[in-house]
Amino acid sequence: MTTTRDNRHPPFILKLEVLEIEVYICMRSFMPDVRKLYLILLAFIFTVSSSADDTIKVASDSSNFVTASILIVSPTDAVYSVFGHSAIRMQCPSKGLDYCFTFEMDSRVYDFLKFFAGKAEAGFVAVPTSEFLKYYSDEGRGIEQYTLNLTPHEKQELWRALDNSMMDGAHRKFNLLQNNCTSMSIFMIESVLANEEINFGKMPTPMYYKNGIGVRFLSRKSPWAQFLFMTFMGTESDQDWDIENKLSPELMIPVLKQARIVNLVSRESRPVLTGDFVRLLPLVIQEKPCAASPTIVFALLLLCILVLTYGEWRWKWQHIAKYVDIALLAMQTLAGIILLYVTFVSGLFGLHWNWYLIPFNPLPAACWLIWKNKKNYYRLYGAYAVIGIAFMLIAPLLTSQVDLPHLLLVATLVVRCLSNYFIKNKQK
Repeated sequence: MTTTRDNRHPPFILKLEVLEIEVYICMRSFMPDVRKLYLILLAFIFTVSSSADDTIKVASDSSNFVTASILIVSPTDAVYSVFGHSAIRMQCPSKGLDYCFTFEMDSRVYDFLKFFAGKAEAGFVAVPTSEFLKYYSDEGRGIEQYTLNLTPHEKQELWRALDNSMMDGAHRKFNLLQNNCTSMSIFMIESVLANEEINFGKMPTPMYYKNGIGVRFLSRKSPWAQFLFMTFMGTESDQDWDIENKLSPELMIPVLKQARIVNLVSRESRPVLTGDFVRLLPLVIQEKPCAASPTIVFALLLLCILVLTYGEWRWKWQHIAKYVDIALLAMQTLAGIILLYVTFVSGLFGLHWNWYLIPFNPLPAACWLIWKNKKNYYRLYGAYAVIGIAFMLIAPLLTSQVDLPHLLLVATLVVRCLSNYFIKNKQK
């Protein structure tokens, strides 16, 4: 899901034509006074349109007065768009209005810092469809359009709700896995259904996965993004989110094709989507397999550590091993500090326990600084090795967060701890 709102949204002009009077409004996103004026005028259009049959050819109660569609944008290898992107397209052909409402976060440097601090906020922004398509065309990404089967009133209410949300600015907490472009689009659609609800019915198999397995499936084409997500998800991996939060652009259409809008009084229903999809942009960029996935990189690292450890015992490579151990300890400590921050401070993916805090935490470095000159310090190597081995054997049975790349990293640390333990014990 694309997460950033960048400089591709310059001030733009809304051309509103009512009773042959053209009103031009120069508008920049999230400027309160101008936005309020825009919303008033847009509401005025809908009001006048319903009573101006002699002047306006398409009445507001006509099914094509306003059209609402879901746009699905293909993913890329970048972490922020590994799931793809979705947006809501609103059109009023008789007025020449055509905008894509996309839920995004600002792309300024400090906004990215706020994201990792768990304080990022995002909101809907209206982009002229021509600009929206040009941006993704330049990236070579494909876009498909699916028409929503809403009543004329619901479509007008959806447009009004999107405008209201846009006027509030970036006010919703944002992360990649919840409160994203897809979930917010679905929530916005559901909010305009009066005495109705969406019955999702039978869904594709990945929608029934636990969160961790589902994220692995959705990020399967970007191994490093998958590694990053699984590092920070913690016990959220074993939870089962609401359908809206589990949806991604890849699964959104297969789910909505089976879903129906059900009247809560009469129990009558209709499909959520109607008509055939339209391919607005062809997919140009080609998927490139990851030649150096985390599994391959960390397997090679473990192999190098095994060779180094053998050389340490066979050819006395203690000097080299010492500096490697320092590097590994620094890596383990840094990873632990980041995990502690994300888990208990920022709440990037929610405040929860993270299983990787068992092997990756600053405690070994603290123990080394305090007791490195004690004669029995070597026993701490043995204790950490036992903890690491227990983690590798037991954690995969308890949580879906643990995966092979992380286990390879833990195995690397265990090998060095065992070597140090036995060498120090032998010297004693």
